[in-house]
Amino acid sequence: MLSTPRRVAGQIKYRVALLRDRARFWLKVASKLVIKTNKRRWAKVARNPKPHWDERNQYIASLIPAGSSVIDLGCGPQTLRRHLAPGCTYQPCDVVKSTPDVIYCNFNDGVYPSVSMSYDYVVCSGVIEYVLDPLEFVRKNTRLGRQTILSYNPFNKDRGDSKVVRLECDWVNHLTREEMDALFVAAGVEAKVLRVAQVGDTAYTKPGETVYLLRPKTA
Repeated sequence: MLSTPRRVAGQIKYRVALLRDRARFWLKVASKLVIKTNKRRWAKVARNPKPHWDERNQYIASLIPAGSSVIDLGCGPQTLRRHLAPGCTYQPCDVVKSTPDVIYCNFNDGVYPSVSMSYDYVVCSGVIEYVLDPLEFVRKNTRLGRQTILSYNPFNKDRGDSKVVRLECDWVNHLTREEMDALFVAAGVEAKVLRVAQVGDTAYTKPGETVYLLRPKTA
């Protein structure tokens, strides 16, 4: 059994750590209220030719048939483009205009892509975690095409998830799997789970990351 001084010291250490985590959490919340979109971060991402999540884009590209038209929301360094099958047309969209053909968008400022056509596939790979209004994001962007491939890391407290850690990644929403299902219903889309990342699955950045196929609900 621990002596009283050691037990008290342990309690103090725990409470200090808890207060520090809470302070970090609220500091991050405050910063997100002031700076909705970290453009400096996304400019750096756009210059990275081989991001660590690129295998997710390879998987998504494998789902898209040759000759399809694709719009990539939050395209970053546009690695999805090089993984697409022959004959696909590709339209990048991002807050950073890394190439002249990028359509500017800033979802946290309500700026959505303005396009003149409907695409075969809308791709949202590793984007919605950074969006302050995920319901509006899904509602508006699924209208850009006939079907949408979207990835999301749902919050799972039982798996040890922490909102503090998510905020440190600039993830500003913390929806559970069940809440994501409800969001899709509210957005008027049918959702099919294509794959859920498992521990040790190198094609994904985090266990639990889910890739969905979304289609407008039919009457």
